[in-house]
Amino acid sequence: MAWVHKVPAPALWLGLGGLLPFVGLALRAKLGSPEVHTTSLVALLQYGALIITFVGALHWGYAVAGVAARAPASLRYGWSVLPSLLAWWSLQLPLSAGLLLQAALLVLCWLMDRWLLLPDERLAWMASLRLLLTCVAVACLGVAGLS
Repeated sequence: MAWVHKVPAPALWLGLGGLLPFVGLALRAKLGSPEVHTTSLVALLQYGALIITFVGALHWGYAVAGVAARAPASLRYGWSVLPSLLAWWSLQLPLSAGLLLQAALLVLCWLMDRWLLLPDERLAWMASLRLLLTCVAVACLGVAGLS
């Protein structure tokens, strides 16, 4: 994990801090009393929707900033709002289905990052950090969605 040393400290700590609700709520749902199970899953679903919206919106920022990409800015603007719409839809589904959809959406967002963004040394740390954050978040959503 030599890439960790290349991540700006605020991005690393805030990114890892952003995992706390995923991990905490998934554990609370799995290990807590039946009374807190559903409440924890609802909170996890809501938090997942917020994070998916944030991850999608990164591409709006990349397009505005002129970050090199394989796709024109119009496609990147369009992609940047699609995760929000799908995350909102996940909130309308039964809890288990919504959580599993969100896990799939985070994987899709990561794949779109890999496809849209050209290899750029300035973003190499971001790709590594996003992979770690995505894996943990997907695991939490998946375990919660299957419980």
